[in-house]
Amino acid sequence: MHLLTHPTRRTRPSGTDMYGIYRNMVLFDFKSEIHSGFFVAYYRNFAIPSTARTLAATGEMESRPMKRSYDTGIVLHEIIANGFEHERSQEMIKLLRRVHKGVPGTPDDFVYVLMTLLVLPLRWTERHGWRRLTELEKRAATDFHAELGRQMGLEGIPGTFAEAERFLDEYEDRNMGPSPEGSMLFNATVAAFASRIPTLLRRFTPTILALMMDKPQVAVALGLRPAPAVLRVPFNAVLRFRSLKARRRPLPTEPIFVPGRMNVVAYPDGYTLDQIGPWGKSANV
Repeated sequence: MHLLTHPTRRTRPSGTDMYGIYRNMVLFDFKSEIHSGFFVAYYRNFAIPSTARTLAATGEMESRPMKRSYDTGIVLHEIIANGFEHERSQEMIKLLRRVHKGVPGTPDDFVYVLMTLLVLPLRWTERHGWRRLTELEKRAATDFHAELGRQMGLEGIPGTFAEAERFLDEYEDRNMGPSPEGSMLFNATVAAFASRIPTLLRRFTPTILALMMDKPQVAVALGLRPAPAVLRVPFNAVLRFRSLKARRRPLPTEPIFVPGRMNVVAYPDGYTLDQIGPWGKSANV
């Protein structure tokens, strides 16, 4: 298998720059896989009734679903691309603290949302990436999200990836389930995912999302029909073929995200930081 791997993909990350390792994972080395995993994480919160009720109460996702979806990704990627000390990152962290101030929820509720962003993209990458993640990469991702949580004022953040997985699974065992608000949020935001897949496949968007969920109960909680078992094999085969194809190609040199860059759907002319968030200027999206 090593002979079938492009030379640029044969080395593994090393060193002590945990932030740099995670940044490269997200923006370059596993950019497609982690991007897909972030989508899985985004919808996961709708499968928790208490969180779904809180999100629905704001009216933001129902009135501006496309903007909310893209803004969520922009906030996280600004911090990943620039590092915690950069002024753009600090603006995004201030935004996160502001929008979560006064939001009802237990400390575990907020930590869970953070853990979805850590655990689910890495699990997706482990299953469907062009290679398995190293322990150093898992540690780098864990350290990044732990620091993000600390800067947001969260407590009780898991210190290792294994602890993060255990926290997420146990929280979901206690709290996951269907709700009217969860189904409403899913239906309101599904167009954001559909806009990123080929036109011919868009009518199958709910089925594709159901196939992407690693637990059948997630699809049920979102109001989706569980994906037919007969589709699992071809779906996984397509992803496997994609990973083998990627392994033979050079590592990407263009990042998946550039701060301020245009986004065809939400920000066709690019964006400034004051446009991001529920009080952002681009209220027509």
